[in-house]
Amino acid sequence: MLADHPVIEVAHTVQEATAAIGWQARGVVEGTLAEWRALHVTVFETINRFHERAREDLGVSGSFDGRQHSARGLLLSKPQPEGESKSESDPA
Repeated sequence: MLADHPVIEVAHTVQEATAAIGWQARGVVEGTLAEWRALHVTVFETINRFHERAREDLGVSGSFDGRQHSARGLLLSKPQPEGESKSESDPA
């Protein structure tokens, strides 16, 4: 990526934050659902910072309020009953 140092640094932060979600999702590290959700909040915040830095680097005027987007929260599917797989609960 062609960018100034601040953009590259925040891009690394985005990569680290998304990797942490993948590690927990694959069971590489232990964590609770609350911790997993917190990781997603961190990703949303870092992506918003990346957008801000990239806009500055490109000279794009205007404002962006990342808090509005982060406040939407994480979309989650309904929890599956214990011991039931998706194929058992999904009639399709």
